[in-house]
Amino acid sequence: MKQTRNLWLSITFVGALVAASIAGFFMGYRPILGLDLEGGVSVILSAPPGTPSDVMEQALENIRNRVDAFGTAEPLLFVSGNTIEVQIPGLARGTIRETPKDQYCLVGTEQQSYGCFPTQQEAQTAYDAVAVNPIVTSVCVTGLGDKPPCFSSKDAADQAIKNLKVEPQSTVSPSPTPSVVPATPTPTVGPAPITGDFCITGPDLPQPVCTYKTKAEADTALKAVGTQTTQTYCLQGTGDTTLQSGGVNACFSTQQEAQTAYDALQVQHETLLYCVVSSIGKGLGCFLTTAAAQAKLQATGQERLLQVIGTTARLEQRQVIAILTPGSSGYDSTQVTPCTTPAEKQTAACSFSALRNKDVVFLSQGPSDQATKYQLGPVLVTGDMIKKATAVYSTGSATSVAQGWQVDFTLTSAGSKAFGDVTTQIHQQHPSEQDPASHLAIILDQVVISAPYVQGAITNGAGVITGGFTEQRAKDLATVLNAGALPVNLTTQQVLTVSPTLGQASLHEGLIAGIAGLIVVALYLLFYYRLLAVVAWFGMTIWAILALALVSVAGRAVGYTLTLAGVAGLVISLGVTADSYIVFFERLKDEVRHGKTPRVAVQPAFKRAYKTIVAADIVTGLAAVVLYVTAISSVRGFALTLGVATALDLFVVYFFKRPTVFLIARSETLVSLRGFGLSSGVAADLPPAAVPVAGGSK
Repeated sequence: MKQTRNLWLSITFVGALVAASIAGFFMGYRPILGLDLEGGVSVILSAPPGTPSDVMEQALENIRNRVDAFGTAEPLLFVSGNTIEVQIPGLARGTIRETPKDQYCLVGTEQQSYGCFPTQQEAQTAYDAVAVNPIVTSVCVTGLGDKPPCFSSKDAADQAIKNLKVEPQSTVSPSPTPSVVPATPTPTVGPAPITGDFCITGPDLPQPVCTYKTKAEADTALKAVGTQTTQTYCLQGTGDTTLQSGGVNACFSTQQEAQTAYDALQVQHETLLYCVVSSIGKGLGCFLTTAAAQAKLQATGQERLLQVIGTTARLEQRQVIAILTPGSSGYDSTQVTPCTTPAEKQTAACSFSALRNKDVVFLSQGPSDQATKYQLGPVLVTGDMIKKATAVYSTGSATSVAQGWQVDFTLTSAGSKAFGDVTTQIHQQHPSEQDPASHLAIILDQVVISAPYVQGAITNGAGVITGGFTEQRAKDLATVLNAGALPVNLTTQQVLTVSPTLGQASLHEGLIAGIAGLIVVALYLLFYYRLLAVVAWFGMTIWAILALALVSVAGRAVGYTLTLAGVAGLVISLGVTADSYIVFFERLKDEVRHGKTPRVAVQPAFKRAYKTIVAADIVTGLAAVVLYVTAISSVRGFALTLGVATALDLFVVYFFKRPTVFLIARSETLVSLRGFGLSSGVAADLPPAAVPVAGGSK
C-alpha cells in the first residue's frame, strides 16, 4: 500500500510541474527566440591584426553591456581571431502596450505631459507653482568689436568690464603667441589690428583693442562698454525645476512662446498609459500618447544601436599646450596627429598605448576645415576612471548660462584622486584663464569636445562634460561611458538583417518537421505496444512541455535564446526519449516471454532497462558537452538543447514512466483489456503454446 502511494505521489509531482509550466506559458513565460527565428541583426566587427586575445574579450564584454542598456534580447557574441560577431535577436520586435492607470497630469499643447500625480490636489499644487522664468544662455561684452568676449554669468561679465582700462599703445605688450586664444565654448577672437595710439586692455580680453587715436576717444569707448544678455524662457515649477516632457525641457526662444505654452498648460485626468516594452519584456517607459511611445520605440531601433556598438568611446583628458584657430598664424603649418580616418585609427601607431604618453594635436568637433587645432600634452585622466555617467539638461538660471545637454559623471576612488591631483597642479601652475595651459581638454575618440578652464582644485570626484550635445548624443555618450570604452578600434565589416518574416518561416518549418516526426513515432508505438503506447504519448508530451519550460526559464534567467539549431536539438532529443520507452517495453516483453506475469515482470524489467537508458543518455550527454565546448555560434545552441533534453529524459522516465507502468501492471483490468491491454502489448509476438501429442514421451 505504501509503495502504491509513493507511485501516485511521483505522478502527482510530475503533473504539478506540467501544470506550472502551462500556467507560466499563458502568463508570458515563453522561449526567447534567436536571430534565425525571431529576426534581428548580425554585425561583424574587426580589430587591427595582432590584437591580443584579452583585449578582444574585454571589447566583447563592453559591447554586451552596451546592448543590454537598450533593453534588447540577450546578444550572442563570438570572438574569432581579430573579429567579433554580434547577433541581436528581436531588435525590431518591441511593442507598445496599453496600461490602465488613474492619475492627474500636467498636459500642454499636443498632449505633452510635464509630470503626473496620483491625486488631483497634488497635480493642482504643482500647476500653481509653474511660472515663466528667464534663463541666461550667454552674457557678452559689447562695444569692443564685432566678436565680443562672452562669459558664463552676468557677474563675470561685469567684473571683466571693471578690469578694463585705457593704456597707450606703446606700453601694451603684444601677445607672444597671437594665434592662441582662450579655450572657452564662447566665440573666439584673433589678434586685433593696431590702428591707433591708445588701447583698451584687460586680463579677460584675449587681445587689446587698439583702434583709438586719442585717449579721450578710448575713454569714451570704455564708458560705452556694456553687456548683452541672451536668454531663453522656461516653464519652471517648485524649486525652480524646469518642466520636462519626454526628457526635453520646456524652454522657448521668446517670452511670448513660453507664455503661450504656459496658458495651454492644464491639469488633465488620465486613465491610460502607452508603455514601450522591448523584445525581452523590459519596460522602456510609459507615455500618454501613442505618438510619444512610438518615438521611444524607434529610438531603440537598429541604426542607433549599431552606431553605439561600434563607437570606441575612449575618453581621455589632456592638458592644453596651445590652441590654433583657422586663419591664425601657424594653423596651416601645424600638422594634426595622423589618426583621423578609420584606416589610420586601425594602425598600431594610433592605438591608445602608443599615444598615451605623447604630445598630440587633435581637432575640435565640426568640419575639419573649420575645426580648431588643439596641441595637447600626455593623457592625465582616462575614461575607465568614470564610475557613473548620466545625461542631464542644464537649464542655467537667471544669471548663469544654460549649457544645454551635458553628461555629469562621478569618478572611482582612484579616478577622484588622480583628477584632484591634476586639477590642483594645473590651477597652481597656471592660474590665469588666458593661459592655454590652464585648460584641461576632454577628448572622445581623438576629438576634442570641450576644453574648460580649471578654476580650482576639483577633489569631490565629480565633473561635467559639455560640448553642444543633442539629447540623443548625450544619452548615447553616457551609455558607452557606463559600459566602458572599447579597448581597441573596431570597424564594421558586415551588417546582416534577418527579417521577422524569414525567421517565422524557419520556425514554422521546424515545427512541422517536429510534429510530423512525433506523429510517425506515436503511430508506430500504438501499433506495436497498444496500451503502453498511450503511456509513451503522455510521457513524451510531458517531456516536451517541461523542455519548453526549461528553455523559457533559461531565457529569463541567463538570456538563452532558442535558435533553429536548438529546435533541431529538441527534435533529436525526442527520438532519444522514444528510444527510452522502447528499451523498457522490450525488456518487459523479454520478462513476460520467460513466463512471468506483467505484475511480476515490470520491476526487474525496469531495473535492467534503466541501466541501459542511463548509459545511453550519458553517452549522448557527453557528446553534447564535447560539441558545446569545441563548437561556436549556433552549433552550441544545438549541443545545449540536446544535452539538457537528454537529462530531462532521465527525469521523466523515472518519475513518470516507471510509476505509471507499475500501476498499470497492478490493475487486472488494464492488463487483460482485449486487444489493447498490457498483455497484448508485451506478448503480441509470443510463439504459440506447444500442443501435446498423444502417446508422446514426457
